[in-house]
Amino acid sequence: MQVTRRSFLKYCAASAAVLGLSPTTLKQLEAALNSQQALTLLWLHGSGCQGDSISFLNLFADIDPVGLLTLDSVLVDQVDLAYHTVLMSAAGPTAVDLARQTRQQGGYVLVLEGGVPTAFQGNACLVWSDGRGARTYQQAIEELVHEAAVVLSVGTCACYGGIVASGPDPAEGNPTGVISATSLVQQLSPDKPVINIPGCPSHPGWIAWAIVQLILGNTPALDAHLRPVEIFGNREVDRRTRNIHRNCPRHPGNPDSPGFASRFGQDHHCLQLLGCRGPDTFADCPSRQWNNGETGPVNWCVDSNGMCFGCVEPDFPGGDFYI
Repeated sequence: MQVTRRSFLKYCAASAAVLGLSPTTLKQLEAALNSQQALTLLWLHGSGCQGDSISFLNLFADIDPVGLLTLDSVLVDQVDLAYHTVLMSAAGPTAVDLARQTRQQGGYVLVLEGGVPTAFQGNACLVWSDGRGARTYQQAIEELVHEAAVVLSVGTCACYGGIVASGPDPAEGNPTGVISATSLVQQLSPDKPVINIPGCPSHPGWIAWAIVQLILGNTPALDAHLRPVEIFGNREVDRRTRNIHRNCPRHPGNPDSPGFASRFGQDHHCLQLLGCRGPDTFADCPSRQWNNGETGPVNWCVDSNGMCFGCVEPDFPGGDFYI
């Protein structure tokens, strides 16, 4: 899955604001792409909906300076997507051999999407079959984590367990014993660098940002939950930066705010009294936003009167969504 460096650089220049790239960083990225040192990604899917991969695909839409792009536009000849079940053309033994070859080479980025079932010997989630028989997601991580240079957990299920580790019935919740991929990695290799990019799904710009940082050889500052501070802030140090509620255009303290909503459907009103989790959620959603229009991002959860569900937080989805 390769395109030219030129196409990727055009994309980054066109999306510099989305990816948080300055002119200086773009020059550094160009130098890194010309260094002939490929960054290899080995992307596994566990228990989940694969929504983070789909979200990532949605980032690469029709950008005028570049033309129609797809996910492989970020996976250039300097970023080798060695294994990804949604996108790779190979299947069966050929695909498994690619993963094995990547392991033998070592130094790859192990991207983990989805939680890890541990009940039933992990057989609730099988990722491939080889000469030894069916291999579970848990076994695949156990085999691949040690030779990885860094682990990138994408989506809240991989980072913290998320929806697949929860259940409505306290007596029967999480019947497959799902744990987060990050927690399994920390058990297997405590010193392995891990970056969490949570979200349900994770924002495509966050994933692309993380990949760019890895291309550049940067080590992003992380908070206590292993999230990049640049995207999610650091609540232990600063309760204001990146806090959804404090940075929301609907904050009741804003001069033009009409106040708190008493029912759903009241445009521009703060949704805190209806159950919005913005006060305890940290991410750059108010400034980054989500859905793209002709001139860029045009909407996000709160702006659509849908309120914030706190999907990037370790306790998601816990509790009731509405008060």
